[in-house]
Amino acid sequence: MKAQIQRGFTLIELMIVVAIIGILAAVAIPMYSDYTQRAQASTGVAALASFKQAVALCYQNEGSLTDCDAGTNRIPTAIADADAVNGLDAAGVTDGIITATLDAVAEADGANITIAIVPNTAEGSNLNWDIECSDYDADGNSRVDGCAYAANGAPGRPAAPAG
Repeated sequence: MKAQIQRGFTLIELMIVVAIIGILAAVAIPMYSDYTQRAQASTGVAALASFKQAVALCYQNEGSLTDCDAGTNRIPTAIADADAVNGLDAAGVTDGIITATLDAVAEADGANITIAIVPNTAEGSNLNWDIECSDYDADGNSRVDGCAYAANGAPGRPAAPAG
């Protein structure tokens, strides 16, 4: 009797390969999704640099932040067009506080992340910036780099503009 030569793979071997690919996909897809949302959030925050510079100049010229609003004192007007800037859905400035709705979404609820970039002048005349984010959780996690506080963490913060 001739010995049969095995050709190809058995059903069990193919099922094991499919299971391994499924496990790898279950880990890789959420990590990739988080990475792309973080990149999108970073793009949106970087797009607000012109607002930060303009608010800093307004503060230097005016001596206070009360007149540092969008469309005044050489601060750009509010961005209301979602297609105008990558990473941003809408942005505005009120009393030097830059509020924005990003294209990136929060991991917990899938809603667009809102941020407030708040000028901090408590340390004399130096102007420092604090970032407040809607997706900031109790563990200090956020998809926005540099986020240190929950959004609207202090009274009197203007709400982020709707996109």
